[in-house]
Amino acid sequence: MKHLLALAILAVPMGSLQAQQPTLKARELFYTPPPDTSKPAPSTPAPAVKEPEAKAVTKAVATKSSTAKAATKAGNAHTLTASVPLGLRYAVLKRGEGGQYNEVDSDTSFRSGDRIRLKVDANTSGYLYVVMRGSSGTWKLMFPSAEVAGGSNLVHKGESLQIPSGERGQFVFDEQAGNEKLFIVLTRQPEPDLDKLIYSMGGTVTKDGSRSLVAEASLGDDIVSKLRAQVASRDLVFEKVDSTENAAYVVNPSSAPDARLVVDIALKHK
Repeated sequence: MKHLLALAILAVPMGSLQAQQPTLKARELFYTPPPDTSKPAPSTPAPAVKEPEAKAVTKAVATKSSTAKAATKAGNAHTLTASVPLGLRYAVLKRGEGGQYNEVDSDTSFRSGDRIRLKVDANTSGYLYVVMRGSSGTWKLMFPSAEVAGGSNLVHKGESLQIPSGERGQFVFDEQAGNEKLFIVLTRQPEPDLDKLIYSMGGTVTKDGSRSLVAEASLGDDIVSKLRAQVASRDLVFEKVDSTENAAYVVNPSSAPDARLVVDIALKHK
């Protein structure tokens, strides 16, 4: 029987959709989206002011900068804005005989003892959640991780994430045949149902912008099902690339502040 890496991808836009060219594919939207007008315009030189006024302006700017930095560090409490689509690139990496990890085709047949990783990239800032469901039926948190950014799940454009993290991070297929499932959520604002389960809600944001993760955080099928039920597939742009690269692209064309992507990946092995 041929074993597949089954992909069920869903996405939802919460608000008006940004018009897209019908010929644009997911990979094109991911790498060359419409201009991001949310970026600040180039500043113009300020007019010269007298010394007392200059000191006051300098102090005001410093205060504003400190406030902005504090807001950035506490990013998990804020909605991110952008005028570009919300895009995700992901790939399965399999360990070769020489110990190196290479992207493999999604139709690869996995066997007991195979070691794999998940590589995830976002095309804009967002909040990422990854959980895994083993043969026991329990969804266990894989990202955010205490080993990455102190537990923050805020990701940025150009940031490539390996899951599990670390040089030895990997999933290992044991002798028990069955499905191993990964569930990925990417949003522009924190997902309340997930945050309540994986973060210590009573804690405060630390100086580096991180929050305390709940030890051995896990999810039930009801939460995962609820998130799936909140999305619709009609506005999704999906593309699997297996010629020049072995990866999949999922893009939600919406630029709405509550846009999100939900991705199911089912790993099957002998």
